[in-house]
Amino acid sequence: MMRIQANIYADCHEKLRGYQGAMLELPATPYEISDALQRARVPEGGGYTLESTGDWPDFLWTALSNVSPLSGENALEELNLLADAVSRMDEIQTGTFEGAVQLHLEETGKNPTLKELINISACLDDYEFHPGVTNDLSLGRACMEGGMLDLVESLPDEVAALLDPAKVGKALRHSDHGAFASRGYVYRGVSAARQDFYDGEHPPACGEHHKGLLSLRIEKLDAPDADSGVWLELPADEKALGWALLSVGEKTFDTCRIAEAKSIIPAFQYQLAGDEDIGKLNKLAKRLQKLQQEMPGDLMLMKYKAVLELEQYSDLDMALDIAANLGCYDFSPDVLSPDAYGEYVLQSAGIDTGDPAFSCFDFRGYGERLLEGAGYVFTPYGAVTRGGQECVHEYTEQEQESGQGMAMEQ
Repeated sequence: MMRIQANIYADCHEKLRGYQGAMLELPATPYEISDALQRARVPEGGGYTLESTGDWPDFLWTALSNVSPLSGENALEELNLLADAVSRMDEIQTGTFEGAVQLHLEETGKNPTLKELINISACLDDYEFHPGVTNDLSLGRACMEGGMLDLVESLPDEVAALLDPAKVGKALRHSDHGAFASRGYVYRGVSAARQDFYDGEHPPACGEHHKGLLSLRIEKLDAPDADSGVWLELPADEKALGWALLSVGEKTFDTCRIAEAKSIIPAFQYQLAGDEDIGKLNKLAKRLQKLQQEMPGDLMLMKYKAVLELEQYSDLDMALDIAANLGCYDFSPDVLSPDAYGEYVLQSAGIDTGDPAFSCFDFRGYGERLLEGAGYVFTPYGAVTRGGQECVHEYTEQEQESGQGMAMEQ
């Protein structure tokens, strides 16, 4: 399976010791993009740079290297659009795309921009592609065998037999204004001019968009179709819950299962499936909504995700109790790496960490020991620790051993 990735680096943290940005697998949902920007600590409205990695076709590696660095307000959404298009292409479409990119280069003398790559990928039906035809000789032979050039088709057989296939191919290529690529020959078909898919300012929606903080695809337990069911956006009122049941033809969620989940909290997408309690999930979504409404909402959700990592979130009950007890934890989102924290402490004490004496100093190990000594755990969202306030356990049972936080008894 194709894996395309992007590494995201906030411009304001680029030179910070130990800063590694964040990795995002593409194509991604809006929630996943937002989470990646949080992990990269890109401030709202702040600049960032992308580094593309993964299983791009070879010709796109070349094209993307020519538009590097990938930066700008819409860079991540643009790269996501391109990755989404490429992920859905079969071999013929990929070959057509490569030829169309080569055609653009030959016509303009310039490598396509990311905007142009997106627009080319969206109009592949405007091109004709002949796989395996990679030079004038093979094109000429295909032409003479298949009647691709009217002039050759009108010649007597004994005259056509005397023609040089390479010259015929060259004539056809010039006539078509076509181009060769590694997979075959491409030229524009006869079609009306198509409006650009992307205007360069407002990236079109990519993939499925869900409005719920938790979005569940509900289906019958015995559903035969893998893509059956209905999406339920949580939090939901009684009317929305009833409509979902009516849509799948059931009277209770006990005879349904969760086939798929999407969430503003990435960890939930892969664990909330099967026979989870819909009522509890709806309560969790309401608690997330309440966190989101607190000021600043994004910071509260970052804290929640950090605490999930601290407590090694394992089930729905724990997720519910953590959401109701965030006040029991201290969170420092400004800790971007143990290395940077260690250097910050030294600099705060008036020590010049730029001195050659620190050229081999283990800033990371020093920062980790400092954080551990203060009771903090470093997560991709910042440093977090359990505070002195006692948590209220509504769904989980507190461990007998002190300091176990939300951990459930086994």
